[in-house]
Amino acid sequence: MKKLLVVLVLAAVATGAFAQDVFASYNEPGDFNLYASIGYIYDLEVSVGAEYILGEFALGPLPFDWGLELRGQFEFDFYGGFYYGLGALATLHTGLSVVPLEFYVALGLGWNNWNFLRLASYNGLTWWFSDKMGLLLEGGYVGWSFWGIGLEFKL
Repeated sequence: MKKLLVVLVLAAVATGAFAQDVFASYNEPGDFNLYASIGYIYDLEVSVGAEYILGEFALGPLPFDWGLELRGQFEFDFYGGFYYGLGALATLHTGLSVVPLEFYVALGLGWNNWNFLRLASYNGLTWWFSDKMGLLLEGGYVGWSFWGIGLEFKL
């Protein structure tokens, strides 16, 4: 029984030490992030956003950054139509350190050109290939679904 307890304590300590090296934070309070992506489902779609990081916290070894974001989503259909949606969202980020990946989710309210106030959400994955720029893959909703690939810039 004592051996089992020692093994469990060592496993918990090793897991905690390993977890410290796996997770990372890519934002600091006061950071300003810009997002731009383009996608195609049925029509050409573009999304742009600006985010301000307000704070950070940790749940055990897992760091989180949170902020506020404004998003614009635009669609150009092939019949001459133009649609837009605007959203104000709260964001939450976490990342991996072994591979420079950051995950984020955002939830808030959006308004579109059909004059509807709706739930807005975005989520994505950024691969940071430099300190200030990363490749972004994201999906979202501000009146209609969106997916896109683009860039995230840190100012």
